[in-house]
Amino acid sequence: MKYGIMLAFFILLNGCASIPSFQSKDNLSEYDTNKQIILDDDVIYKVKKGFVKWYFGVKKGVYTAKYQDDSGYYFEGLGYSSCIGTEGKTGGCTSELVGGIWQSKSNPHDFRMYYIDGVPRGEESNVQGFALIIGKYIVETASAEFSGQIKKKL
Repeated sequence: MKYGIMLAFFILLNGCASIPSFQSKDNLSEYDTNKQIILDDDVIYKVKKGFVKWYFGVKKGVYTAKYQDDSGYYFEGLGYSSCIGTEGKTGGCTSELVGGIWQSKSNPHDFRMYYIDGVPRGEESNVQGFALIIGKYIVETASAEFSGQIKKKL
């Protein structure tokens, strides 16, 4: 029993070790600049959260700095420019979301993928899951792989 509780705690801790940051749209202010990030290819990376391998990324295209908050700058892509997915039957980055690239103010070399509200293209919002993220920008956890790929494009 004692080991079962410890195992459950370890699994929970491991799964929560990579929790994304939820930012309210109300905290964003416009960021009027000509800064852009131009990607010639999709930038996709993998992260293991608990027992699940997730794929996150952004599609090729132009990302323009449009918003900022206390933590960073938001470079927005056109339309459904962000993507997420899990390793399963199809694998890879299969759900397209509105979003883009976030850059940290405290560490300008830290780039992350973000998405808005979390409703993928072609899907209706799930009331139970969606209620937690409505009106939010979700900034995914740090990835040295993603940051490195974005820095190469600058």
